[in-house]
Amino acid sequence: MNSKAAVTTAGGGIRTRIPAAGLVAAAVVAAIGFGALGCAQKGPGSARTSDELLTQLKDDRARIDQASDTMMKRIEMFNASRKAGERTLQFSEIFSQDLSPEQQDVLNTLVAQEKDFSYKALLQKIIADRDTIRGLQENVMRLEQNLSDKFVVVKRGDRHQDLAMTYLTGEAQLEPSRAKSLLSQVDQTDELVPGNKVWFFYDPKNDLFRTYVTQGEAGQTPLAVRRVRQRQLIRERDTIRTERDAAQAEVATLQQTKTELEATKSQLETDLAFRENSLFYHAASKQSLKEQGVLTSVLMRVRDVKGLNYDEALDLREGTTITLMPGSFGLEEIRDVRVLPSIYQEGRDYAVQTAADHSSAQVVILDPDLFRGKEVLLAVGG
Repeated sequence: MNSKAAVTTAGGGIRTRIPAAGLVAAAVVAAIGFGALGCAQKGPGSARTSDELLTQLKDDRARIDQASDTMMKRIEMFNASRKAGERTLQFSEIFSQDLSPEQQDVLNTLVAQEKDFSYKALLQKIIADRDTIRGLQENVMRLEQNLSDKFVVVKRGDRHQDLAMTYLTGEAQLEPSRAKSLLSQVDQTDELVPGNKVWFFYDPKNDLFRTYVTQGEAGQTPLAVRRVRQRQLIRERDTIRTERDAAQAEVATLQQTKTELEATKSQLETDLAFRENSLFYHAASKQSLKEQGVLTSVLMRVRDVKGLNYDEALDLREGTTITLMPGSFGLEEIRDVRVLPSIYQEGRDYAVQTAADHSSAQVVILDPDLFRGKEVLLAVGG
């Protein structure tokens, strides 16, 4: 915005302090740089002071904002009750100036169509909210006509700070540094929509400045826009939190699954290594093996081992000796042990050591690599 833009006063005259050579440039700035800037003539009730008008305006705007907030909550409640494909409401469409008569009558149409009594009552409350807001808006417009403050109609892309700086450095004829200092002491908003009015008043005697925004010709007040955006941000935040929590839960599940898989893998690797490095055996007395039909009665040869479980193991990484006690086989002593099948040769592949009193026996594996992962039968003789 050009700091030399002209501001229309209550009397309709243009007041600027610029050199004669800059009149043409100032006229261009006033025409296209600052937009529709002005103040309406005073109407009935102009005897009221500016402070009284501003107080009433502030109260009415607060009531508009409160009614708008209540209305938006009711609209959200109504929309939440709609099923897929059913008509919902938007706050902006109810106050838009560009709607056809049919579109403007959307609330009455919905009331007529609504079958549920509770939602029909909700729609009727929304209509009452709309009428209250419209009445307050009309009152605000009447009050604004009696203000001596200047205003500018917002265009797309306008910023409150830029508009205020243009007023202070142009109409109020302040230095930029002083204008910035005054601006830092007042509230500003970036929630402007085209059609809003941004108001300014500077009292040079007391060096006081005020600026505020009214709805003007826009469909929504800045506060209504801000609350809609806040709700949108809250919904987006909640969605992000939900997605984040779901992602974190999924990560935790995946991490747990990974840990379990690693544990399973580790156990499998351990089991495989044990299987590959162990000698599995079944030890029983010769008599018992004969009775089971595992050994032949003659020459003690292996005949049928299908019913045997090789559920004992010797991890050859940790040891090479199997100790046998007679009591485990229903014997009083152990005199010999045979390792079957007979492809394994005593003295070359293994050795049998019996105690002098035959109270125990040991099978010592001489060639561990030969027995890794194998199954053997130990026939114990008493």
